[in-house]
Amino acid sequence: MDLLSLDALHTESSLAFSYTVFLKSVLRNGGKNVDPLKHPGVIASDPHRPIPVLSSPNHTNENWESPPKRTAKTKESTGFFSHLLPRPFKRALETLFSGRRKGELSGKSGEAEFFGPKGLLGEVWNEEMSSSMLGNRLKKVVQNYQAMNKYGVKVSGPGGTSNRPKLSGPELLCQLKKNVEVSTLTADLQPFSALAWATMLLPPQQLTSDLGPYKTCAVVSSAGSLRNSGLGKEIDSHDAVLRFNAAPTNGFEKDVGSKTTIRLINSQVMASDDHRFLSSSLYSSGVLVAWDPAPFSSNLSQWYNHTDYPIFSQYQRYRRLHPQQPFYILHPHVEWQLWQRIQDNMAEPIQKNPPSSGLLGTILMMSLCKVVHVYEFLPSRRKTELCHYYQHFYDAACTLGAYHPLLYEKNLVKRMNQGANRDIFVHGRVTLPGFSAMNCTTEAPREH
Repeated sequence: MDLLSLDALHTESSLAFSYTVFLKSVLRNGGKNVDPLKHPGVIASDPHRPIPVLSSPNHTNENWESPPKRTAKTKESTGFFSHLLPRPFKRALETLFSGRRKGELSGKSGEAEFFGPKGLLGEVWNEEMSSSMLGNRLKKVVQNYQAMNKYGVKVSGPGGTSNRPKLSGPELLCQLKKNVEVSTLTADLQPFSALAWATMLLPPQQLTSDLGPYKTCAVVSSAGSLRNSGLGKEIDSHDAVLRFNAAPTNGFEKDVGSKTTIRLINSQVMASDDHRFLSSSLYSSGVLVAWDPAPFSSNLSQWYNHTDYPIFSQYQRYRRLHPQQPFYILHPHVEWQLWQRIQDNMAEPIQKNPPSSGLLGTILMMSLCKVVHVYEFLPSRRKTELCHYYQHFYDAACTLGAYHPLLYEKNLVKRMNQGANRDIFVHGRVTLPGFSAMNCTTEAPREH
């Protein structure tokens, strides 16, 4: 949504860094069932200091004639010097290599538990989904990520407890409109106004000033449940279509359409050689919008010097190669303002990590469009553990979340949905109003 080496809890110690190198080697050579570039529970921050994120790379155009054979999974050793590691490191390693049980993370047994006709997800997403409903392994993954707090999140507001105020769908929508400022970087902002490259390459205006307003918009997730959906014509009928990361249309037009107005990409995709960001024609159509996680309380100067991935160097390279293509960078306050809205409206603590690209893209289009249709963010009757419609990778975490607070994001979207439950069940389609179409005459709760 989307979307990978494991160095689950990077620390500054030399021991941790040494173990990072060792763990990469284990994953590449011994952990044959856990591909560090495909596992949706972790993602590399940069070549030297990886961090965990729920996202997976977008390898495309694979042969879909027959599903891959599944091999038995065996429990791996956590290493002969794991007792020397900080406890979070050990927990993450044990979780990754522990055997997958029925109903947890991956495997056909998991489909029966979560995704089958009588699975826990039901016919339509339950807006009261909780981490307590997850299997033991995925629950442990969520708890491990919760303990990290890499971005220094400071929890405030009414959320995280069962007695928090529960807002209606319209109230939630107005709360988002009032408290999430969708904006992009411009050359007049510090520190960019003092940087020669920025004054030349960053757009002079906000994305919301340059694009829209559109009447109808489609946000197309990369979910595996889009396969065999036949939604392509419906998706292309919208005035504007947003897609994510390296999600292709070529070869999948019948299910996902061919129109691309905006492509939202995370900085990992920009930095990864596998995605060929600087050379692939996949990114050359439409408007590009990039984002990178920033520390919770940092200003732009602090973030500029400590990005998760080299977003700014890649941005400069791409802009010089494609000077005519519009390319924006999302302001990092968007992700944390949105995170606060999710936490404020949940009955339990959520992961202290940025929202998924899927929800960020949805909010982006709500700022540009009168009506937004979001496809397969809430899974339809085609729900599956297949992570992406163009991949052969299976993991329930792609639907239920691990690093990103995806489970809670879906709860929020379900409560805000203005369409019928049958639209979700049959088409995987959620209907949301754009901010410009909302009538927020009463005061929605303000940011804390």
